[in-house]
Amino acid sequence: MAERYEYYITGDDSFSGAYYQIWRAQTFTPSTAHKITSVKLKLYRVGYPGTVTASIRATDGDGHPTGNDLCSGTINGNTLTENTAGDWYEITLGAGYNLLADTKYAIVIRAPGVDYPTYIAWREDITSPTYAGGSAEYSTNGGSSWLAEGDYDYMFEDWGEAIVVGWTGKISGVTNPAKIMGVAVANIAKVKGVE
Repeated sequence: MAERYEYYITGDDSFSGAYYQIWRAQTFTPSTAHKITSVKLKLYRVGYPGTVTASIRATDGDGHPTGNDLCSGTINGNTLTENTAGDWYEITLGAGYNLLADTKYAIVIRAPGVDYPTYIAWREDITSPTYAGGSAEYSTNGGSSWLAEGDYDYMFEDWGEAIVVGWTGKISGVTNPAKIMGVAVANIAKVKGVE
């Protein structure tokens, strides 16, 4: 079952719009390694922005989003609320992606099919943001380069699941798994009650 990891959900007192080449991002730093499977964002629409894409990207040494999407998903922006207080919407991120602990990533949103004055609005805290693991970012060229928006934070939740290490059939340093519990190979059948 999915659980919430990183988040910032209170204090929103403004917004920034995403449209055409204007993209928005919130960087975040997981304290626990996990597989991110969806994000919840506090959004509203102005006009009919069409398909809105949310994705996860790595960040560079300066903390800006970089590279291609690690995973992504979409939502129909035309169905979002027009109430400027916004509402929370979950966007499933395809197959998801395994995130490392103490590593900064970015949640990126865009609505490239429309131009101002139509846009998707992402609620943010510009007065007293307190999320220590990242900050708001913006791009004016469709995600090719990024700038810090200021000491602001967007409203977001990072949802996912624990990373399960798969069984490989091997145990480090063990050459005879039958002897793990002190059982000789010849007697392994008897362990299961089979003569």
